[in-house]
Amino acid sequence: MLYFYLWVFAHAAGAATISLLTLKPLKQMLRRAGAVRANFRQREVINMAGILIVFVWMLLMALVAVFPALIKAIDINLPNGFVLSLNVAMPLTAIIIGAGLFGLIDDLLGNRESTGFKGHIGELIKGRLTTGGLKAIGITSVALLAAAFLSNNISEIIGNAALIALFVNTVNLLDLRPGRALKFYIPLQLLLAIAGIKTLGTSSAALLGIALVMIGPDLKEEVMLGDTGSNILGGVLGFCLAAIFEWNIKLPVIILLLVLQLLTEKFSISEVIERTPALRAIDNFGRRVD
Repeated sequence: MLYFYLWVFAHAAGAATISLLTLKPLKQMLRRAGAVRANFRQREVINMAGILIVFVWMLLMALVAVFPALIKAIDINLPNGFVLSLNVAMPLTAIIIGAGLFGLIDDLLGNRESTGFKGHIGELIKGRLTTGGLKAIGITSVALLAAAFLSNNISEIIGNAALIALFVNTVNLLDLRPGRALKFYIPLQLLLAIAGIKTLGTSSAALLGIALVMIGPDLKEEVMLGDTGSNILGGVLGFCLAAIFEWNIKLPVIILLLVLQLLTEKFSISEVIERTPALRAIDNFGRRVD
């Protein structure tokens, strides 16, 4: 078991190291490409930095795929738990690529003429497809695909998919201030990683490593996750929770997230946070003040 925990730590450290090495050239590439956007303080910030998650994850997946064959070639016995289960790796890959893709489309082509769930659905009813509407359809499809790996029947597929999709939208709603989405993601993902270490294995540790590298530049207003990054983080949280817990936990979470979606159609999350001292303190912690 010690080997397994060392392997989990190695994935987190490896993902963090690759992220650190990649972040600077990625920022330079995005800036040269004009991928900048004014943030809430009207500062020009590099957008779509969530692409880093896709790059590092796919590189790690390639290494994990090759590693067992390499070990076998040099005749070393691989301890149990070293090979990432396809039941976790494949749906997570689908979420990271799929949610990231539809977020990227919204980052590149989206406008703010229609906002919120009601706005995009309203446009779809009128026969007009917005990038937000495309994202809603795409994320639902990705969530259904990932949920199929966790479920035994159609009702479970729908329930798990709803959990994944609702987490995507929740993190997207939070990503309106520097570091806010990652402050939500990192502690929750850490708890899920501990609770589901036997189920999730090395995957959640690797994603935590990437997130820990990203939060510094995000708080400093050097980069934004964009919909690309926030969609991925939400999808990962939803999948991990769906994979670990039974319905006595998942159903209340689904109801809670549904209520949150409805409330945000009428109330601003940022305004609620600003009016709540404890939440405001957490939200402002580590952020630039100049």
